[in-house]
Amino acid sequence: VGILRETGREDAPRGAAADDRHVVRHQWSIRPPSRGGFERRLRTASRRRGAARGGYARRVDALAPLSPRTREWFERAFGAPTPAQELAWPAIAGGGHVLVQAPTGSGKTLAAFLLGLDRLDDTPGGGMRLLYVSPLKALNYDIERNLRGPLAGIGSALSVGVRTGDTPQRDRERMLRTPPDILITTPESLYLLLTSRGRDLLKTVETVILDEVHAVAGT
Repeated sequence: VGILRETGREDAPRGAAADDRHVVRHQWSIRPPSRGGFERRLRTASRRRGAARGGYARRVDALAPLSPRTREWFERAFGAPTPAQELAWPAIAGGGHVLVQAPTGSGKTLAAFLLGLDRLDDTPGGGMRLLYVSPLKALNYDIERNLRGPLAGIGSALSVGVRTGDTPQRDRERMLRTPPDILITTPESLYLLLTSRGRDLLKTVETVILDEVHAVAGT
């Protein structure tokens, strides 16, 4: 269980450290709640300019940005969002840069992907628009397999490609001719794309998901 805290705003929670007010705007993180409970802190963190008199914010429906078909699939498959998903999706839907920090098994990966899948679902074959990058090659193949469930659940025709150092040359050439809607890759393979004719594939990218960010932040 965690809370969403936006630390770069003028209306940061009372008592926040001074340094918290200088973090880049729109950067979000999931942090464990301290004494006082999840619900009360969620309400505090959800305050916005223009909130109702008395300072109380209305509760945000985390599934509201999803299309009816995707929402129906999610509720049928999972019932309700995890705390990480409930707090991340409104931030992602706002279009800003989002950092999600939560324990393993908290639904972070689906939180990162589902809105992107939903928004691209009506336009399969429109070029590569969602790019997922992880330094762990084995994780990339797991992600590709795990995406099959949501894509099948919403009846999507979106295509998924994986490019790593093990990808055969013929598959790389095919990817250049027919780009996947979603590309799963590693930092090394992304560098090779950027420094070759494959960089043209990236011109249409709208969303980048960087996983295991702690492993690449210093590079």
